Amino acid sequence: MRNLFSKFGGVVCAVAAVIVMASCGGRKPDNAYTITCTLPSQISDMECVYLYTVSNDRPVLLDSAKVVNGQFKMSGVAPDTIMQALLMRNGNVRELKDLAPMWSFFIEQGDIVIDTNSFFATGTPTNDGINDWMSQLMTAASPEEIARFLNEHWAEHSSDFVGAYVLEMMSAYLDFATVDALASQIPDDLIQRYALFRLFKEQLEAVRKMQPGCDFTDGELTTLDGGSVKLSDYVGKGDYVLVDFWASWCGPCRQAMPELQALAPKFKSLKILGVAVNDDVPDTKKAIDDLNIKWPVVFDNKGAVARTYGVNAIPAMILFSPDGKIAARDINVAELESVLTELVK
Repeated sequence: MRNLFSKFGGVVCAVAAVIVMASCGGRKPDNAYTITCTLPSQISDMECVYLYTVSNDRPVLLDSAKVVNGQFKMSGVAPDTIMQALLMRNGNVRELKDLAPMWSFFIEQGDIVIDTNSFFATGTPTNDGINDWMSQLMTAASPEEIARFLNEHWAEHSSDFVGAYVLEMMSAYLDFATVDALASQIPDDLIQRYALFRLFKEQLEAVRKMQPGCDFTDGELTTLDGGSVKLSDYVGKGDYVLVDFWASWCGPCRQAMPELQALAPKFKSLKILGVAVNDDVPDTKKAIDDLNIKWPVVFDNKGAVARTYGVNAIPAMILFSPDGKIAARDINVAELESVLTELVK
């Protein structure tokens, strides 16, 4: 989920180190890293590139470099733990939702090479491992193929950063039982070392408590005009209620709206509640108009309700039965029609 981050000072385009490299005697530190890249021709005229990470839910500018003849290089001292890095064109990002990286990779000791023909870097153990697994997973045609690959290859990275990271990345495409079984094998020391994996385990625990058949848990929401409402103002009132977690900036969320609008009239006992997650009011209002959304839309400004239900990616849909119990979750529009047809028959 996204929120605002602290202000940056002025950004200077220069080849700078994330952590200044020791220069005494010119000796390269044992944990030094370099990042090299040759940009594709369509963007080789860029003047600068900027290196970010995310810390405590805030984007942090780490480094910048001049692009010379379509190439750049950065160097520094690797942190004690593996750090995710995002390479961007913009050196003045103000919000997490505005992070639109050209490439994502991981900083660790060694010579990191950004492959512009791929989404992933190579050259160090973590980057090579993630590149290998994700390249294969991106060719999978179905969630079943993703699950089969992870089950067959899990032993290769079950106790390291690569396995935990790829599982977290793929979790939105897999059934909960598969994810939960594999995640239970992630070592405790790895979970304690990285906030990303602690949040992943917390999210899985929330999903475990919010399975179909469980009673709904109430939560505070905000109306378009700033008023305060609760989930219980909509759920458990005698109708099936679909809670659709979305945002104006989420492309897949917007793409799903026409299907949802076509489905809604087929089931008279179905009501829809849109819950905008970490969105700006003007942007949400414009999206409501542009998409011709007719159902109520409220805000989950701090993502508290989403976290309660273990929602870690949007779009996400949860269907509640007339008595307020969870009828289905993590379904798409096509699956929703099948579920409702069975329930309302």
